[in-house]
Amino acid sequence: MNPETLIESLKNQRKIKKSNLSKYFLPVLIISFFIVQFFILPEALYADENIKSVPRQYIDTVAISAIVEDFNSDRVLWEKNPDKSIYPASITKIMTAIIVLEKANNLKEVVKISENARGRNFSSINFRVNDEITVEDLLKAALVSSNNNATIALAEYISGSEKEFVKLMNKKAKEIGALNTNFENTNGLDSENLNHRSTAKDLVRIAKYCMSDSKFRELVSLKEATIYLNGKEIIIQNTNSLLDGDFIKGIKTGYTNNAGFCLITYSKKEGVELICTVLGSSSYGRNFDTLRLLDWVYDNYKYEKIISKEKSVLDAYAGDVFSDLSFDLFTEKDFYILLNKTEDNIYFDFDIDQNIALPVLKNKSYGKVNVFLNNNRIEELDLYARSEIKSPEIEISYINSSYRELIESLLIFTLSFYFSAFTFIIIKNLIRLKSN
Repeated sequence: MNPETLIESLKNQRKIKKSNLSKYFLPVLIISFFIVQFFILPEALYADENIKSVPRQYIDTVAISAIVEDFNSDRVLWEKNPDKSIYPASITKIMTAIIVLEKANNLKEVVKISENARGRNFSSINFRVNDEITVEDLLKAALVSSNNNATIALAEYISGSEKEFVKLMNKKAKEIGALNTNFENTNGLDSENLNHRSTAKDLVRIAKYCMSDSKFRELVSLKEATIYLNGKEIIIQNTNSLLDGDFIKGIKTGYTNNAGFCLITYSKKEGVELICTVLGSSSYGRNFDTLRLLDWVYDNYKYEKIISKEKSVLDAYAGDVFSDLSFDLFTEKDFYILLNKTEDNIYFDFDIDQNIALPVLKNKSYGKVNVFLNNNRIEELDLYARSEIKSPEIEISYINSSYRELIESLLIFTLSFYFSAFTFIIIKNLIRLKSN
């Protein structure tokens, strides 16, 4: 209830004739308490479509742990307890799926359901022993309707047993860099697997790896899917209701009593791609937290071109014995960065070659520019000359010619001077001898 509604309610209450004041004392007290809470007590701001560019310090989540990262880098845009060890629930299934996609030779191959993978484990589709279903449809069942039995069937198909398959999951986690993750099963059920843990940051790493696979991307973006069990068509619905939004493209929901409500999300809007993980939230908070965080990032971050390949970045100097000239340096590509103009600071550090000799060569690197974001180096770009610059031979030739002519003139003058002086001396001596 907004403040205006609350105040109007109080005004209406004053108009009511009270025969017994104590009868209305408690309701008035409760309403007053909520007014004080709203206007006086500080509290975190949550999802509100009318609020734009909310300062970072006012963003919070129902979730125990949460993180938002730029999909195209490892840059964290917002986080809360990102390294806290938490039950990942059915988000586990994304690791199961990517290993199957990498190991399976034929997604159309038919799998027979075993005793271990039959109908149990709180699954929406109950399998029976010897039921037949393809590998691809098992993946759909696992990722779309979050079927817990499907992951067991997939594990047995790839490794012979779930236990052996889990070894592949943990090995892959370490390869990806999810070092604080330990899987004990393929579906995330944790009532008997209390060491089945991960972190929000690790799950983002795993999700980014999974999303590099086009088939995985396709499956997690399905709002509904058609699968065939023993040749019978079954339509399944995705457990992720956020897929109804235009910019949400996956990835996976999760829930257990230990984990609470979890969600890992991939979104793309106006060219900005994000991965968001919330763990340990509530049934309402899971979507609420996710949309709140994504909206905040989209409101505050935009891609900005900070270096243009068409504009020179810096001047450099080249020379030889006779000349010294400057030339422009360019990058090979435009450089964009996801930027929060109210928070982020960018600066450049240049490392330009010294004593560059002529000729300057086209497309040769003559230095580097390092781009720093908030004191962290995020990119190093080579700097190139756009065109060849030769030694100015004509000008140098002209100078040499001038010097040569000058020397020749001086030499002729000197010789003429000495010849004239010598001739004068001889004539003078002859005249003196004749006089004597």
